Amino acid sequence: MERNRGDGMIFINCMEKLTMNDARATLRTRLSAAMDAGIDGITLAAGLHQNTLKLIEDHPRFRDVKIGIIVSSHRALQIFLRRSAKLKRLPDYVVVEGPLAGGHLGFGLDWANYDLRTIVKDVNRFQDKEGLSIPVIAGGGVFTGSDAVSFLEDGASAVQVATRFAVTKESGLPDHVKQEYFKATEDDIEVNMASPTGYPMRMLKKSPALWAGVQPSCEAFGYLLDNGTCPYLEEYYQELAKHPDSRFMVKTKKVCLCTHMRNHYVWTCGHYAYRLKDTTYKLADGSYLLPTAEHVFKDYQFSKDNQIALPELPVPPFAK
Repeated sequence: MERNRGDGMIFINCMEKLTMNDARATLRTRLSAAMDAGIDGITLAAGLHQNTLKLIEDHPRFRDVKIGIIVSSHRALQIFLRRSAKLKRLPDYVVVEGPLAGGHLGFGLDWANYDLRTIVKDVNRFQDKEGLSIPVIAGGGVFTGSDAVSFLEDGASAVQVATRFAVTKESGLPDHVKQEYFKATEDDIEVNMASPTGYPMRMLKKSPALWAGVQPSCEAFGYLLDNGTCPYLEEYYQELAKHPDSRFMVKTKKVCLCTHMRNHYVWTCGHYAYRLKDTTYKLADGSYLLPTAEHVFKDYQFSKDNQIALPELPVPPFAK
């Protein structure tokens, strides 16, 4: 928060699935620490968060900080509202993530049967029926400014976008990973069940986590531990028992998210990541020019007719 230099608000995403072997205490600590530090808003993600608000109802900023919930259906929102109503604390916004979003999905492997626009309309109809007017933010597959406008015209109050910002200069991903996103084709993207959370997950097939065996490091990175274990741990030790001399080459269907995400080996992406190459220039050395976050933001603001403005090419030194 101390690094904030603008007038914009800073929010965090808080995942219920990050249990760290003590779900309630961990979640309470993360939320309380964020509010103590002055965070402007908290988006509750990766779970229904039925008891989350109860954990922080005694915090002095409980009714001051902006709180939102990510859902994938109006039924999920209804479940959350039943609990929050008891505390007389409605969410300040609702993020509706559709089936084309990156990372974990709130759908099964039948995700292709669902549509973000339809879900947004369902959520708004539910709110109308209940006499609610919570702002709805549409996310997942919003690739252009024209996409954003169409959702605003269909009743969304805002949009959530991520994939195009993941490959900007300011993104925390290593530059060589950003280049893998630019090179990806539609066939290079998959939805799999590799996550130990049990949720389907969209990522690049080339993600090193899918083939890199790794010894669990739960003492340092046990973010998903629940009662001392997780599906990856169980599978890892089952396979290790079969092949005791292959500690670092154990093949598992699940991946160790805790270690691999820290090492940037899980290359999650939105469905339209294969279109990233069309948002910039391919340079003479075969790499792609990284746009700035400001350029991408302005393109969302001002582009029309599904067009995408390309970033400015750097001027060669000899031309200056």
